[in-house]
This record gives sequence, structure tokens and C-alpha cells, in this order.
Amino acid sequence: MGKMVSMKREADDLAYSEWTPAAYPCGLCLYLDEDQCEALGIDKALKAGTQLTLQAKAIVTSATESLERDGDDKGTDVSLSLQITDLGVTVQGVLRNAADVLYGKAE
Repeated sequence: MGKMVSMKREADDLAYSEWTPAAYPCGLCLYLDEDQCEALGIDKALKAGTQLTLQAKAIVTSATESLERDGDDKGTDVSLSLQITDLGVTVQGVLRNAADVLYGKAE
């Protein structure tokens, strides 16, 4: 498996908007229905804040390369649409600070 990298938006990415966007970009939230949970061996509701490790296989369904538009680096911007085809889940345990991880610490 490749290196795990945080997908959380950086503070300067959040500053461009008049409204407060989610800390994680759209498309990174997965919903698993009853059949999918059953296939993964999840037979009871997991407590909110439970941390999971996911392993997935996906197929690139579309790819886009365009000129750099936000000025954060040189070169081109690349985006991908992925269709997850296989998924594995390992329960890690409940995080005490799950809200802090998702939404940042209250000040």
C-alpha cells in the first residue's frame, strides 16, 4: 500500500471562501449501506468516532490535466475520478478526540 497522506484541507485553502467549507473535500466521505457493511463483516453499528483503516482497489474512470490555476505550485493541475471496486475495513478503536481530528480544536 502507498504512503498514507492526510486529505484535510490546509488553512490557507479555507480562507478563499465567504462561508466555512468542510475540513475535508467533497467526495472523500463514503456511505456504506447494509449490504456493503455485511460484505465487510460489519454486523453492528460502530460508535461514532471509531477509527477505521481502509484498503481499496479502484479504477480510474476519468482523468483531467489542466494548466495551473491556483498558483500553489508549478506545472499542471491533475484530478481523477475513481470507482472503488474492492474495499477492506479494519476497526482500530474509538478516538477520544474524533471531533478535533475532523473539525479542529475549539478555540
